[in-house]
Amino acid sequence: TVVLADKGTCVKCPAGQEYYAEGADADCNYPANPERASATAVAVIDPSTCTKVECKACPVGTRNPAESSNYCYSCTHMKEYTTDNRECLTCDVGKRRDSTGNTCEDCPAGEKRGISDNDCISCDSGWMSAAGASVCTECPVGTKSNTALTDCDLCVRGKYQDKAGQNTCEVCEDGYVTTEDGSPQCVACPQGTKSNAGLTDCDPCATGTYQDEIGKTECKQCRENMFTDKVGQVVCLNCPDKTYAGKDAAKCEPCPPGSPAAVRARMENDGIEEILIEKCISDLGEGCASETEFQTQYGTFSHDWLELDSSSEPQKCEFDEFTAVFTCKMDSAKKTYVEKTYYCQKTANTIAIESLVDDQNVSNEDKTAQMEKMTNNTVMNGIGDVKAVSDVLESIVKSDEGEKEGGNISEAVTQSVLNTVSNLVKSDFKTADDDTETQSASSITDGLVTQIVNVAKQTVVKNKIIKSPRIAVIDLKKGGGESNPSNNGVVTFTLPKANRDGKDLQGCELGSGSSDNKEEKENTILLIETKSGETNEDVDMAVVLITDSTLMPDTTISLVTKEEGEEDEETVTKILDDLKSELEDAANKDGGDAKKSFVNSFITEVKVENAPDNFKLNLFMKPTIDIGNTNSSLNTEPDGKRMQVSYICAKYDPVKAKWEEGCETIYNSAKPSDGVLCLCSHNTSFAVLMSAYEIDRGFAEVQSYLTYVLLGISTVGLILTLVFLLPAKALRSTRSAKINICFTGALLLASLMFLIQDAFISADDTGLIKLKSTGCAVYAMIQHYLWLVVFAWMVVEGFLMYLSLVQVFGSHISKYMLKFNLAAWGIPLPIPFIGYFVFTKQHTVGSFTFTEHGYLADTMCFIRPESISFYALFLAPIVLVILVNLVFFALVAKVIKNSKSSGNISDQEQILRQLKAAVGVMVLLGTGWFFGIFMSIPAPQFQVGMQYLFILLNSSQGIFVFLFYIVLNDQVKSHWLVKVGLQEEKRTTTSSSAAAAGKSAATKATTVSASAAPNQTDNIYENAAASNEDHTYASAEYATASDKTGKHEFPAKSDNNANI
Repeated sequence: TVVLADKGTCVKCPAGQEYYAEGADADCNYPANPERASATAVAVIDPSTCTKVECKACPVGTRNPAESSNYCYSCTHMKEYTTDNRECLTCDVGKRRDSTGNTCEDCPAGEKRGISDNDCISCDSGWMSAAGASVCTECPVGTKSNTALTDCDLCVRGKYQDKAGQNTCEVCEDGYVTTEDGSPQCVACPQGTKSNAGLTDCDPCATGTYQDEIGKTECKQCRENMFTDKVGQVVCLNCPDKTYAGKDAAKCEPCPPGSPAAVRARMENDGIEEILIEKCISDLGEGCASETEFQTQYGTFSHDWLELDSSSEPQKCEFDEFTAVFTCKMDSAKKTYVEKTYYCQKTANTIAIESLVDDQNVSNEDKTAQMEKMTNNTVMNGIGDVKAVSDVLESIVKSDEGEKEGGNISEAVTQSVLNTVSNLVKSDFKTADDDTETQSASSITDGLVTQIVNVAKQTVVKNKIIKSPRIAVIDLKKGGGESNPSNNGVVTFTLPKANRDGKDLQGCELGSGSSDNKEEKENTILLIETKSGETNEDVDMAVVLITDSTLMPDTTISLVTKEEGEEDEETVTKILDDLKSELEDAANKDGGDAKKSFVNSFITEVKVENAPDNFKLNLFMKPTIDIGNTNSSLNTEPDGKRMQVSYICAKYDPVKAKWEEGCETIYNSAKPSDGVLCLCSHNTSFAVLMSAYEIDRGFAEVQSYLTYVLLGISTVGLILTLVFLLPAKALRSTRSAKINICFTGALLLASLMFLIQDAFISADDTGLIKLKSTGCAVYAMIQHYLWLVVFAWMVVEGFLMYLSLVQVFGSHISKYMLKFNLAAWGIPLPIPFIGYFVFTKQHTVGSFTFTEHGYLADTMCFIRPESISFYALFLAPIVLVILVNLVFFALVAKVIKNSKSSGNISDQEQILRQLKAAVGVMVLLGTGWFFGIFMSIPAPQFQVGMQYLFILLNSSQGIFVFLFYIVLNDQVKSHWLVKVGLQEEKRTTTSSSAAAAGKSAATKATTVSASAAPNQTDNIYENAAASNEDHTYASAEYATASDKTGKHEFPAKSDNNANI
């Protein structure tokens, strides 16, 4: 303190001090508590009247600059403090000066001080802060701020908060619950449940009740003649045959036995309601019982008793001017049912959705959010809602928000759009099952799909998947740098199996397309490859993935769906039962094939912008349901009927409302779950369809057994033929015998290869030789080759018969056996190689490589039936052989017909012998294969008849060979009877021409010919135009003695015309 000696003069004190005075005089006027909030001048009027005047240090927390005539005063802002009474310092953020003014303290909880704040300030409502906070924290969704703004409290069960920064929680609406504290939104009670009173949980519906809608507070009662015997049911079950039930029933009661009249009398006597009586009578096939007040998205309907094949009066739909009709029908099991046909379109939500189209006061975010909520109850969505949603999306795309270059639809709006469409995809629109109504619905759904593509293109984010449970979209832009997911024209989409099984696209991600990533390849559901000619090329394109075919209506598509938690095997059983039922209906109606298919993949909509020249689009698509090996019979009935399936890559035609085969389809039939390649040249909606077909309508097993039995016997016959011919030099050395032996040997090898294949090859690919393996290819080529050799020897046989029985004279072929063998074994040799190497192709799409087996069959190691290779390399040779041999057969048959009847046999017996000979010759020449050409004619009864005739003739060919070469051949019989001692060797005098020959030659000739002489008069194969001296089948060894050089004619001239 500086005491001032001159009290009469006011002086300015140094920094950190203030002028101070004491005195009782009024003019001294020094206040007891000077104003210190701001700079205030000292108020002493006359310092001389003061008893004491001095400069005193400023009080703690105040300051005063040098030469100040003011009292010491506090720092201007609460964020400031002073420690030396001279200058102010600034507190750290989150703090302010304390009550002393010379230090800082934390802002209290519920307040904050940032760098620009002069003091601690209270947080806004919905925000909170702890002590010493520089900023307030917004309360997250699912919470609210407390009263003191010091914390965020969780919303209790039954309440929610879907917005951040709120100070209250909202109560869930009825039917919606939150089962945990802190929920950001309420969840609709699922089907089969209702919300409890506190909206804290969903209770399952009791027995006798059900709930097919979501977000409900009450369960619905089962109608008459329906029941639920378990809790939590989505639908009521129809009472079984010959039972009935009243409303709210947990079980059904048995109908009384007897005729319809007796049943009615008994039930009326018991006081049972008419609608229940009708149920028992309808179960007797008399008609269809009444139904009262059944609810659909199109309104509430009822109908009275309906006679069989009669319809109700058209009933007006509740929300538009269309109608619904109910018809009583009978199924293939002779059970009556009501076919419900709805021509309605609008639902309770349709008008509300339509109102959003032109509402300029509602933002796109709010529009899509409202649509999402209105379509959330999927069971109540109708085809009119699809149209309304499509119109709203069109308005969004055309709005200023969406018309900016590159698009300006936010990701949030697109996400809400997809959630809305996902709700629609889950729905059953109950469209009338006829072509006209389906095409009308298709035009509506196609408009929605178009708008989804437009929304994807107008969305701000590019090269990123936006996804919802049932639909996902991406707009791919080439040249996007690191953000471009395309890898040299290849884009890969992956989805874990758990998501695939649940049909949930929310786990869908873009893959790298790497062939080294085994897990990625396993999870790949779609791979798109874009090409210009044979070169991969990146393109701009929008891709839409949809889990179900709801938006692609088609009357021929089976709508069996996989329920939540259902195993693949259960779904497969349902699908096959549905397709089998369709097969039976088709067979009963017109004998045709099944017309229904099952969509067994996610549907892919691809829209390419500015497609390059010679554009090609190749897809790899993974089936959603593992149906198993399509080579094996997937469903065999006790009556032998078997069902199999095939896959096709299909495109959707919205005008026709039909899925049509639109691409080349390649897949491994033994394991189609590995994926299907679709090689296309256009972009549209694609899917993999699974179609069922019946194997030969129940005759396959019988035909298979018949084939094996006959072919087995034929094989034994062929072996015996060789056993009887080969050891006998005198028999095997004839020209005809040599050819017969070659033909028999080739037929035996071909038959054995066919018979033993089941020991190595299995249709389910569990055999030693795997289907479509290299071993299988070799086996197929050998079989193919051997049958072609057989056909070649058939031509040689025909040629032999022609020369022997028709031309007879003037035929000379030197070294004929060498030439025949070279022709028969050599000409067919390159054909199997050509077939395999020309028609087996490899296709690579991205990291997936599949082999297209245009040569190998799916279920066996043989040439593929009904393929180009089959027609060109198997059927064509058969046809050629048949045509050539038919000419030979006609000429030979003429000779047989004109053959002389020696002896005393009747004309009838002669005709029978000629007929027997003609049939035998026909079989030997292979003309039985002619019937195979007609087996593909689409006339079931005719087709089956041709199949049996084909099997009987061709599987028995070895039997006929044995009969005609051995059993009916007198030379062979006589030779072996002599060998075993059952017949004496007979010798006859040779003809005059033979007598001129040497003794040795004559002896040999007579040895062979003698046995035939006794029966020669009855020979029905004799050429009436030639004498006994004209020709023979004898070898050159038995030719005329004048032939000394060994250059023999073919056939050699001799006097014996004994046997073929």
